[in-house]
Amino acid sequence: MIQIKEISKSFGGKKVLDQVTMRLDQGEVVVVIGPSGSGKSTLLRCINALEQPEEGEVWLCGQNMATADLNHIRSIAGMVFQQFNLFPHMSVLDNLTLGPKIVQGMPLKEAKDLARALLHKVGLADQSSAFPHQLSGGQQQRVAIARALAMKPKVMLFDEPTSALDPELIGEVLAVMRQLAEEGMTMVVVTHEMGFARSVANRVVFMDQGKIKAQGPTERFFNAPSHPRLQNFLSKVLNH
Repeated sequence: MIQIKEISKSFGGKKVLDQVTMRLDQGEVVVVIGPSGSGKSTLLRCINALEQPEEGEVWLCGQNMATADLNHIRSIAGMVFQQFNLFPHMSVLDNLTLGPKIVQGMPLKEAKDLARALLHKVGLADQSSAFPHQLSGGQQQRVAIARALAMKPKVMLFDEPTSALDPELIGEVLAVMRQLAEEGMTMVVVTHEMGFARSVANRVVFMDQGKIKAQGPTERFFNAPSHPRLQNFLSKVLNH
């Protein structure tokens, strides 16, 4: 589904990604962890063509991102950000129908039926006429997930989707993500939620200073970390 070949990316002379290589198979859930500034979010943005790597290649569903149609790519790979990025002047239902109507040319009735089904899926069937400011942070993030799913993506990318939420709201967002994983959605998740990583990920990737320093099957990754930098990182986050 995703093949990343030796990509590098710099901002202002600082190398944020340094020769990163990674692959993701269909139905796999990969969680990316690491300290702030390690390149995790930039990696996701390169997969979704929000950033272009200066070196290397990103392939998504057999297409080279350097030459692919971006609207098509972004309908294949849905992305959920830290901030919810909902359109504040539009109702929840209108937020969900906009992409399918404009980008995919879906008829309005079909787009509304899909939107209502997705709102039911994320536990917000009764909020279709609400506006974003009337919702909690957790509800807004669940709407953002439903909006990404409305494009019928083959891959979902999550960039620290719970980091802007109050602790008591995190669980409701993770529950939706867990359900997607159980249904076989291919997912790349950047998160600090180690419990989620342990229970949902097939594989965990540890990034530091723009490089992948360690990766492996989830159980071995947490129970027998081999890289000293990873051992140090886990000792801090797991005992926090």
